[in-house]
Amino acid sequence: MAVQAGPVVAPRAVPPRDRRRRLAAVLPMALDMAAPMVSFIVLYLIFGVPPVIALSAGALAAGLRVLYLAVRERRISAFSVLMLIVMAATIALVFITGDPRLILAKSALIPALGGTYGIITTFAGRPLVFDVAGPFITRGDPELAAAWRSAWEHEPVFVARLKLLNLIWGIGFLISAVLRVVIVYHVPLTLGVFAGQVPTLLGLGVLILLTRRLGRPMMDALRRRAAIAGSQR
Repeated sequence: MAVQAGPVVAPRAVPPRDRRRRLAAVLPMALDMAAPMVSFIVLYLIFGVPPVIALSAGALAAGLRVLYLAVRERRISAFSVLMLIVMAATIALVFITGDPRLILAKSALIPALGGTYGIITTFAGRPLVFDVAGPFITRGDPELAAAWRSAWEHEPVFVARLKLLNLIWGIGFLISAVLRVVIVYHVPLTLGVFAGQVPTLLGLGVLILLTRRLGRPMMDALRRRAAIAGSQR
């Protein structure tokens, strides 16, 4: 007996707690990129502090915030541990070598690791994008979250398009990370502080546009699963 598709389940308003959780997911990486740039502007360009100290101060501030949140919440994620290790090792190397560009290049490490891991999950296990994008798309709506999981299990188009987007984001993150390092080490330091952000920002813009265009069949499949679930209640 054919199932009549009911109306698509309308997502509920995003709860404040869910908004905070989504913000917390991207804030550490954003701070890791922005803090050295801000400290460079304030300490070096305005007050004339040596570049090594100016950039290290920004990286240290971003790391201390991660540590503060871990203490306040009495838990620490593997991602936070990785960021703290990378930050401590980079600052140590900066003072050993005297090369402030290491602070700028460090911000390429996390996207490079994430991109590599994302590419691997395209061909083994469940794509990284499934877990990363799910909370953003379902917006804390349990019914839509259930449809998201159901689409992965029952919609071949959803699976194929999700894997394609996962691969594209992984490659995009890798390319932006490599370009960041190349720019940082091939332009003057003052220019590199700002120009090094361009690959990431431009890459994100391109990836978002591609996702909107290529993700339409995936979203259609999600709506289809939500409609089927709605008709069965």
